Amino acid sequence: MVLITSVLVLLCLYFVSKVVYDTVSCYWLTPRRIKKIMEKQGVRGPKPRFIVGNILDMASLVSTSTSQDMDSIHHDIVGRLLPHFLVWSKTYGKRFIFWNGVEPRMCLTETDLIKELLSKHNAISGKSWLQREGTKHFIGRGLLMANGKDWYHQRHIVAPAFMGDKLKSYATYMVDCTKEMLQSLENALGTGQTEVEIGEHMTRLTADIISRTEFDSNYEKGKQIFHLLTVLQGLCARATRHLCFPGSRYFPSKYNREIKSLKAEVDETC
Repeated sequence: MVLITSVLVLLCLYFVSKVVYDTVSCYWLTPRRIKKIMEKQGVRGPKPRFIVGNILDMASLVSTSTSQDMDSIHHDIVGRLLPHFLVWSKTYGKRFIFWNGVEPRMCLTETDLIKELLSKHNAISGKSWLQREGTKHFIGRGLLMANGKDWYHQRHIVAPAFMGDKLKSYATYMVDCTKEMLQSLENALGTGQTEVEIGEHMTRLTADIISRTEFDSNYEKGKQIFHLLTVLQGLCARATRHLCFPGSRYFPSKYNREIKSLKAEVDETC
């Protein structure tokens, strides 16, 4: 009996020690090691905070850049949507590293390096754990979130759906949906409306095209699924902000409960 108790205690201690070591390694040792390796190669970046990395810095910069309306309409919107890239590139150069939680992100702007990365190292590059975990309820483990050999395998499976002849058969649906959207814009102008939120119309156009091409006769069902997925996308985006905290995806938080409920509703509708 004493022997069994001793074995159980040792197993518990081993399990606890492993959990503690893995946690410390993931959230402290590995980031420090990567940071030192990159600094030896001349790649530096903003100092990360424990666990959250540079997430708070990015949120602060985005909040400041979007706090006021744009002075004029133009296409130079990087400084408004991704201000951290502009700020840090001026401070640390065209090649720098920042941290999304405990995951490093490297910014490359040199075309030669980008070409080398995509051509020679594409098999080992891909979506990170935070990206895959944060979108698993919305995108799943499909082509968009696949890596390496799994990506090639899934691409081979879905390729026939994007052949030229297959896409041509959808042209009529796309034209009809676009005409309806343009007509709705004309109707809005006819009522004296001078400003239009084009994003809303483009979202509706996308939903109409997907609904008609994928669900055909059951058009309203397709629109219902698209609406549920839109809500689910917003919830997943907000829940992703908390993934950097250990074990957060297992907590019965408000976001996690709503995501599971919506996911079940989408599965039932499909």
